[in-house]
Amino acid sequence: MTTSFTGPLATDLAAYVMMLEAAGTANKTNLNRLRELDRLTQTHGLPAGTVDEALARAWLAPSELRGPNTQYGRYHVLRRVCRFLLQRRPGTFIPGESMRPRRRPSAPPHIYSRDELRRLLDGALALRDWEDRHPCPIRSQTMHAIILLLATAGLRISEALRLTLETVDLERGVLSIRQTKFRKSRLVPVSPGTLAALRRYHALRLTAAPADATAAFFVSGRGKAYSTVYVEKMFHDLAVHAGIRPARGCGPHLHDLRSTFAVTRLLQWYREGANVMACLPRLSTYLGHACVADTEVYLRITTALLDEASQRFHRYAADVLPTGGRP
Repeated sequence: MTTSFTGPLATDLAAYVMMLEAAGTANKTNLNRLRELDRLTQTHGLPAGTVDEALARAWLAPSELRGPNTQYGRYHVLRRVCRFLLQRRPGTFIPGESMRPRRRPSAPPHIYSRDELRRLLDGALALRDWEDRHPCPIRSQTMHAIILLLATAGLRISEALRLTLETVDLERGVLSIRQTKFRKSRLVPVSPGTLAALRRYHALRLTAAPADATAAFFVSGRGKAYSTVYVEKMFHDLAVHAGIRPARGCGPHLHDLRSTFAVTRLLQWYREGANVMACLPRLSTYLGHACVADTEVYLRITTALLDEASQRFHRYAADVLPTGGRP
């Protein structure tokens, strides 16, 4: 990922990006913020030769164009950059906790039930394959396959839409996810049921678009990859029609399928009696996270998950506590 800086901290910022890429933690959001910081150093100048308190406050100044969570993210980007700069430029100011913006609590992800997933998949198959805006002879099958893959493999939608014919191994049932978020590549094996569905879709897909190895696996009526925006719009309409979310306002999102996969996998490990903490690194690798801490975002407590954890504790405590762990 090429990133050019032209401000007075250009060399330092370029070195910082190289460190992030080597650690596999570089992503587009942070790189865009570093470019913004580079532009600010050009307009603001560096009277102290490095980041000082005045520059930090200018970076963190409130703006109607930025929400609380964006401000919170800018604070942490600046703080990490300043810690890096301090090793190269003595006297660098590091913003403290008193300067940290308040963050708006994020809504917990929606964990789709089996019934909700079935309604979404049935709704996808019921889509009209031909419409004035976007004719596609396999639109319903494409959307059905995408939802099924996201729910059973936990991919990001961007990863699914970037799959090509050559990165989907229908013999071994393995997807090659290349240079995705955090610049990490990985191999993702899929379940037998999902593999069978992908094979059926593949046969249909070859009737609608050329079989070029580098062409998109999931295609639109133009034979090109669907855009994330268009798929999210179709999913929104499906969720509304299925009675899962209102037509207006907030509600479950497409990305929540990734959270559903993570929580379902954790729940299955609990039910199998597996060492869940020992299994978390495997889940983190499968999801393409840079570290286990990133996976914790998806592991929200659900009633079923809490019940399984409680039952496991009682089974463990039965031989340890006089009352078997119960009051």
